[in-house]
Parts: sequence; structure tokens; C-alpha cells
Amino acid sequence: MRFQEIVGHNKLKNRLINSVLNNRISHAQLFLGADGSEKLALAIAYAQYISCINKQVYPENSEIIGDSCGSCPSCVKYQKLAHPDLHFIFPVANTKTVTNKPTSNQFLNEWREALINSNYYLSLNEWYQEINIENKQGKIGTDDANQIVKTLALKSYEGEYKVMIIWMIEKLYHSAAPKLLKILEEPPPKTLFILITEDTNDILKTILSRTQLVKVPPLENEEIREYLYHNFQFNNDKVETIVNLAEGNFKNATKYLLDNFDDHPYFSTFREMMLLAYNHDFGKIKSKSDQLSKIGRENIKQLLQYGLRIVRLCLYHDLGNTEMVKSNGNELAFIQKFSRFVNRTNAEDITNLLNEANFHISRNVNPKIVIMDMLLKISQIFGKKIIVI
Repeated sequence: MRFQEIVGHNKLKNRLINSVLNNRISHAQLFLGADGSEKLALAIAYAQYISCINKQVYPENSEIIGDSCGSCPSCVKYQKLAHPDLHFIFPVANTKTVTNKPTSNQFLNEWREALINSNYYLSLNEWYQEINIENKQGKIGTDDANQIVKTLALKSYEGEYKVMIIWMIEKLYHSAAPKLLKILEEPPPKTLFILITEDTNDILKTILSRTQLVKVPPLENEEIREYLYHNFQFNNDKVETIVNLAEGNFKNATKYLLDNFDDHPYFSTFREMMLLAYNHDFGKIKSKSDQLSKIGRENIKQLLQYGLRIVRLCLYHDLGNTEMVKSNGNELAFIQKFSRFVNRTNAEDITNLLNEANFHISRNVNPKIVIMDMLLKISQIFGKKIIVI
């Protein structure tokens, strides 16, 4: 992965490149970004640039000031995620084929394939589906922690640096953390830790304090717009529709690159949930809660995140900030109608309930109970009026 293959983030790219050119590479860095952001792609491009034998340096007026060459032996191996000095650790769990003490090394082929096929936009839920762990929660356990220490104790094979990328460090099992503290604080020479996370609140403070934070912000609309104009033959209306739906997340944009795209995959489900809550249909609320509890925790969390977006857009519409309602089609029609009922008087309360449900799902609380409790409380907020949308 080269920097030029990644959409946007030119300021961050230049910062990372400068750290290499000025020999100021921090030995433990924490890349923080939302689900679907370029955090993992940037981490790999950074590692590839560090290891590149023929680093490129561009003129000062270039968008990015340098990049890996892409053709030296090191870069060729990085492009295949097969460089002997590049190591990955990621959440795993027992599967039908791996039934005892699963480790990242046992899933390395699946990991490489999933990354390349997703163009490095791999989500945790997609990874769990790739390795088919069903409804189990993946973790980074003590066996992986021991492997990290063992691997980094060895000399590098080819390059100057050994690179250890730990994806979703928040999934580090509590008993595994003490094994990493010393090596994170005092790693062997020419060792680079890159930890990848979506939420620093879920990381142990002892781990967090030993890293330098690298924030990967949402993309600017102009960055997505420029990429679409440069790579696709879309008219202005199509480009603006995709930019609005992306909301700064290019992975969201990729879902809508076909000429005929459907509504957001969670639109119908969330719409049904809100209508059941508003109409006080407690029997169907129970049935829907049963149904949703079986789709998996990561899917439920994505559904709740989508719900937060709809509530926010309803609030914008209620306040008259229609230019901030980045939506279209059936979703926009729903927002325009539903903003009469999700508005400045209750949006905060509904948002809190969605966030609370997301928190409990993340903490392995029974999803059936969480969803039903949330919908009953939202039903109380709505009152007893009946609506048809």
C-alpha cells in the first residue's frame, strides 16, 4: 500500500513522511479512526515507506512530499502483505476449524486475503464474518501477546525496522496486557509498534500512556468529491449524492458507486423499529427484538450507529438547518416526516438511549433484552399518538 493509493489525508501523510525523513519515528504509535476510515491503510503505507529501499521525495509543491517506490523488493513484499519484518496481530476466536487457543498466525492467510479484497477498508464485523466465528466476540489473547514478545526478540530479516501492527487493540484481553507493557515501553532497537483503534475509551490506560496518538479524521467532502471526479464518469448530481451519503467516510461512499443503488442497508430496519415504538406495538416490539438479537453484535452496533445518524439529521431538519441534512430518496422522505416526532424536544433523550444500547451490546449484555428495553423507553418518549409514514 502506497500513500498515493489512499484517498485524502495529505496533511497526515506528510506528517508521517516527515517523521521518517527527519528520523523521528516514535516507537509506539496509536492510529485512531472511525470504522471504515483509512487508519489501517495509512499504517501499512507508513510501514512500507519506512522499509522502502528507494524512498521517493517529491517537490515541496506536491500534494504529498514523498512515497515508497512500489517496485523495490521490500515494496513488492509489502504489497502482498508478506514482508518478513511486517507482523500482524488481530482479534480471533474459536471456529469450526480452529478449536483450541486461536492465535493470529492461524488466520494469517484469511487476514491477508480479507485486507486486499476490501482495499484495506476492513471492518471488525466483516473480519468476524470472514473467519466465521458466528456470534462470538474476538479477542487478542495471552498466546498472541507471548508471540509478540517472542517475535520482536529476534533480529529483523531484511529491513532496518521490525513492524508490529496490532489491529483493534481495544480487543486486548485484560490478562494479556501485562505481557506487553514492558516491550511497549522499552522495545528492542528499530522496532515499531502501530496500534489501531476505533475507541480510546476501551483501551487500558497503561497501554494508552505508552503510545503517541495519531488521529485519522473523517475525510473532507472535497477529498471524496475530487476522487470521484478523477476516477469515475459521474455527473454532478451523482457525485454530490455520494458525497452526502458518505459523511466523510469513504467506505460509505463505495456502497453507492454503482449507477443504481438501494437505500442504506439498515434503513428499513431502523424505520420499522421507530414506527413500532411510536405506535406502542409491544407484541411486535418483542418479536423484532427477538429477530434482531440473532443478527450478531457487530451488526446490531452498526444498526444503532445508523440510528444515531438518522436522529441527528431529524434534529437538523427540525431546527431548519436543511442544508446539513445530507440524504436523499426514501431516507430523506422519512427524515422530513419523522422530524415532526424526533426533534429538539426529545432528540437528546433518544440519542442517549441509542448510545446506552450500543454500550451494553459492546459489553456483551443480552442483545434481546437491550433492544427491547431501548424500544420500550423510546416508546415512552414518543407518547401515544399513532402515525403512518
